[in-house]
Amino acid sequence: MIRAQTLLKVVDNSGAKLVKCIKVKKKSGKAHANIGDIVLVAVQSLRPRYGRRVRLKMNKSEVHHGVIVQTRRLYRNSGGVGLSFNCNSVVLITPNLKPLGTRISATLPSRLRGLKWAKLAAMAKKIV
Repeated sequence: MIRAQTLLKVVDNSGAKLVKCIKVKKKSGKAHANIGDIVLVAVQSLRPRYGRRVRLKMNKSEVHHGVIVQTRRLYRNSGGVGLSFNCNSVVLITPNLKPLGTRISATLPSRLRGLKWAKLAAMAKKIV
């Protein structure tokens, strides 16, 4: 359950390290986001640059869209198996729903594939 002001870890190579949730999109009131939901995030900290050739895709305090890919909250799939992760994580996307990064360095749930995020599932290191 991700709400506003929640700190999220970024698990792609877009350049951000830590982001803060500003708003849960397409939900009204005091809504919370689960896996596969789109959130509006502000960049809190960046990954270190190694050398001058590395060009960052973002700066600190910029606002981006993101997809929740991991939550600490236990959720059950259709088979009844519960699944939770160590931290709340997000993958940054563009406003027209394309990923900003080229690699995802985390294990993603297979539920994302059924929620129109097959591109993120294909970029992931492992799917559970």
